[in-house]
Amino acid sequence: MKVRVLLIAGLLTSLFLGCNSDDIPDPVLCKVVTITDQLDVNGRMTDQMQRTFTYTEGLLTQLGERNTDREVSLKLDYNAAGAVTKASDGVLTIMFTTGASSTQPASATSTRSGTMQATYELTYNAANKLARVIETRQVIPTNTFVRSREYTFTYDAEGILKTEKLTSTLLDRTTVEQETDYIYSALINPMVNFTQPGLLTVVALSQLVETMPGRFWQQRVMQEYKIYSAKNGTRSTVRETATFTTKTDENGRLSGQEQNTMGTSVSGQTTQRKNKHAFVYLCK
Repeated sequence: MKVRVLLIAGLLTSLFLGCNSDDIPDPVLCKVVTITDQLDVNGRMTDQMQRTFTYTEGLLTQLGERNTDREVSLKLDYNAAGAVTKASDGVLTIMFTTGASSTQPASATSTRSGTMQATYELTYNAANKLARVIETRQVIPTNTFVRSREYTFTYDAEGILKTEKLTSTLLDRTTVEQETDYIYSALINPMVNFTQPGLLTVVALSQLVETMPGRFWQQRVMQEYKIYSAKNGTRSTVRETATFTTKTDENGRLSGQEQNTMGTSVSGQTTQRKNKHAFVYLCK
């Protein structure tokens, strides 16, 4: 096994050429084991968010997330059909149910020390891609007025995620909407071969940092996204625009990605930020 540090924005299954006695190439499988997202402030890396993936004999058995506010390392339980039924670290527990014809979760419930935190409902399109996820919070996190979030996703004829729509319901029952358009490069997104995007969607949302779960369902590497304010499904101003620069390694794999983001507040004030994404791979 070989661990390699790569700067990229997703998970990648790659093939390397190796010859056996019959001169037939031997495939080498690479899995992401760490994803790090850091804010670059004048060359100083801050605000780290890190996701970790632990595999046992090729099966994802542990999923972790660490950010500036909290850290979890969830062990996974599967049923006989290969669907995740439980993710827990002893304090946070997420229970999953699946549909009759899928190993992706149809619903989930998160509890912390026995107290329910949130419920999740997930629906999929005919291609088994996420069409909608609804998070309903039973405990409202500190410093937020959002009681529920509903994401809906649209895809093109080739199954490429094009639009992500978010409707947030506040404590006073009013709603706030935004829509995100994604533009991609020609590179295949490493995430395309990850077998548990539904699991990752729920776990990421439960940790309160993730605001764009559509990234777990993308087939190509992001080149740009634009977030629009919306009202009753009608777009207005652009709230945020991000562009991505990428690098590939000697094997043609995505090896680096830098995100440059420009946002505009309600008052018209402009802000800029730069993020760098670092990944660690395990290859065998």
